[in-house]
Order: sequence, then structure tokens, then C-alpha cells
Amino acid sequence: MKTILRHTKLPNVVYHYCTVETFFHIISNHTLRLSDIEKSNDFMEKKWAIRQCLQHIENNLSNPAYPCAEQPELASALLAEMKRQFHDYNTMILAACFSSRRDLLSQWRGYGDNGYGVCIGVASGTEFREAFRRAERYLILKGSCSLPSGLLFHSIKYSTKEIEATCMRLFCIYMRWLPLRTSVEAAAAELVRMMYPALPFFKSSAFSEEAEWRCVYYPELPAPPYETETFDEARFQQLLSAQMVEQELDNFRMQPLGYRLRQNNLVPYRDVLFDPPCGPFIQSITIGPKCPLDRETVKLFLERSGIPIDMANIYLSDVSYR
Repeated sequence: MKTILRHTKLPNVVYHYCTVETFFHIISNHTLRLSDIEKSNDFMEKKWAIRQCLQHIENNLSNPAYPCAEQPELASALLAEMKRQFHDYNTMILAACFSSRRDLLSQWRGYGDNGYGVCIGVASGTEFREAFRRAERYLILKGSCSLPSGLLFHSIKYSTKEIEATCMRLFCIYMRWLPLRTSVEAAAAELVRMMYPALPFFKSSAFSEEAEWRCVYYPELPAPPYETETFDEARFQQLLSAQMVEQELDNFRMQPLGYRLRQNNLVPYRDVLFDPPCGPFIQSITIGPKCPLDRETVKLFLERSGIPIDMANIYLSDVSYR
């Protein structure tokens, strides 16, 4: 069965655009931060992908090409329950964003502090290889309702055509099961949990120039909303405890769950440490078109921080930026 996100080649290097302050912390601490996408620049993305999928199903409920057209009332009930559960189900997704292109104007504007930041090239071809393979395996959407336990790394798809078709196929499969094997509520819950992990890998075609890749982690925590009457405190403490210890994920060591402040909001994150056994992770630095840093200072800072990079791999941006 084909994955909905197949990409023929994992790039050797991908690029993380950030502020100088973030660059300072990445190099000083030897860590890369995965933050809650719900509280980031891309906070509407999950909702956008959900809307696209649900709208596609709704548009095809009476399409005779699909078996759901034979039972319109049952199909409508299942779709309505999926909408309700997607509205309620909002478990945390942590991500770090990259581009396959260095020195890209749209990335400087969106993520590189409007040109005042830095672009960090990282060794994706070696250090994200297992996470890439895991994403290729997991994002088939063939029936697993559990969240991935490791990192996923993959390119963004700037079209929902594949996931819409996959969700429609799954919707019809569950429709056939409804009279005998499960309830509408249980079927909707399984469909929602099956589709949810794929959502961070889809964006509108309006953003296609970004050529984005993502490293994604799904911490196992109770999904909001937390209802007072039904909230399981013991289960919550058990799951939270697992997020409060260091974990080994592929070649990285993931640090405990933390929080930072952003625009009067608390943003959850987990940092991944790229010290050994991780190989040489930082491959290049590009200084933004408006950034006051110079190559010599960056070279000294990298060497002082235990990250040797040849001067040939420390660039000044060539982008014309007004």
C-alpha cells in the first residue's frame, strides 16, 4: 500500500531558519527544539488539513462511486460524529521545521526574523534517516490508531489530494463495518486517531515555495479538553511522568518536557540533544541578508562551542532584501 507522503529521496542537508537568539541557544546547548505547532507560526495548519479532509468526505457522500452513497443516513451520522470528535480531539504535536533550500527569501521572511536571522544546515541524510523511514512506514494510514512512538521526518505535501482520497477510502471501509462490528462513536474515534498524526505534513499550496520538511514528535498525553467529571488524574500523572525523563530516540537524546513563554502563552517543547552518538549535525551557517553578524564571529563562536565548521561552509546571504 502506498504511503500518502512518498518522497523519492531524503536530502543530505536541510535548513533551519531562526533568529540569532535561537541560533545562539542551538549552538551553545547542542540542542534542537521541537515545539507545539498549535502555539507556533503555523497554528492553523492542523485545522486546515482537517477541514479539507472532512469537506472532501461531505462532498462525496452521495457519489455513487463510493459505497457510502448506499446508506446516506448512516454516512451522514458518521461524518457528523467525526466532525465533533475532531473538534474535541487535540492531542499535542511537537515539531521542528526545515527547508530543503538554503538562502530562500520566503523562509527569511517567515522564520528567519525578517532577514535578521540565521539559516542552519543540518545533516538530515544521516541523522534523520531512521525518522524518515519511520514516517514512510507509518503514514500509510492502513489501520493503526496509536500515535507514533518515535520521531517522524518528512517533506510537507502542498496538496491534500492524497490524504483526502485515503480518508475517503477509510471512511467507506468503516461504513461497511458499522452495522455489525462497531458503533458510530467508536468508528469515528478510530478514524480521527488514525488521520491525526498525518496532519502536520500537509499545508496549503500557497506555501509551496517554502519547500518544507518537518521533524515531528507525538508525546503521549491525554487529549484536551480535560473534563472535570471524567478526568483520570492517575492516568495523567503516569503519562506525564514518561515525558519528564530523557529519552533516546534514534541518534538523539530527547530532553524532558519544558515550557517557554511566547506572546503571553505557554508553549510546550522538548529539546533533542545532537551530541554523540549523533554524528556531525551542523553542516553550514548562512547569515541573513539583514543580520549584523560577520563570518569570522560565527566561526569563532562555533569553534568555541565545540562545533567545527570550515569557513567555506559559513555563508553570507545572496538574497536581495528590502
